[in-house]
Amino acid sequence: MEVQKIHPAEEYLHNEKNPTSLYVRISGERRKLFINRSDGEGVIGIIAKGKRKRGYVFNAWSSIEKVYYPTTENEEEAEKKMILKYQKLARLATHTNDWLRRIAGADLTKSLYENHITTGTGIDGKCIRLSTIEKYCGYMVMACFREAFKKKEKYSSYRFDFCGYDGTLWCEPKENGDMIAGFSKEYRNCGNGYYYLLINDDCVIGYDID
Repeated sequence: MEVQKIHPAEEYLHNEKNPTSLYVRISGERRKLFINRSDGEGVIGIIAKGKRKRGYVFNAWSSIEKVYYPTTENEEEAEKKMILKYQKLARLATHTNDWLRRIAGADLTKSLYENHITTGTGIDGKCIRLSTIEKYCGYMVMACFREAFKKKEKYSSYRFDFCGYDGTLWCEPKENGDMIAGFSKEYRNCGNGYYYLLINDDCVIGYDID
């Protein structure tokens, strides 16, 4: 009887001396595998596309085209650079809110998700300039959004076409005088999509995917 060989990626993840995650290439795309060692069974999963923390059980070992053996230092450096990016952009803001304060006081040894800056998704660090959004929503919608934001008034635009999605600009004042604003890019006629928060006067940045 032929003995089934364990895949190198599976062997790597089951070794408790190694990190609990590993990147591989599947169908030409870089994907992240992870293992849950706390349940005693060592179930291996793969992060779902468009997510950073959610996934499902993986067993398609023959689909792996290449294994990347990352170092912990590289992952930590990438997370640190992402936080520094948010901090650099946030320093240009003329408004403030709890989210911006979390960015300013973020722990560089933790991820955006662990700092409660994002929900940990594939749009972390993705910026969209307001000037780009204006090309789709039109001058009047952007002018109304900026005016409401300046006056600290609540505003929500109608849905407009944005690259095949339904786009919405919104802003909302808080009781303490803070302002929060953002851009929603949702699937047509649906309440799910990609959500960005205003990080400064010129752009929004990735926060959540629903």
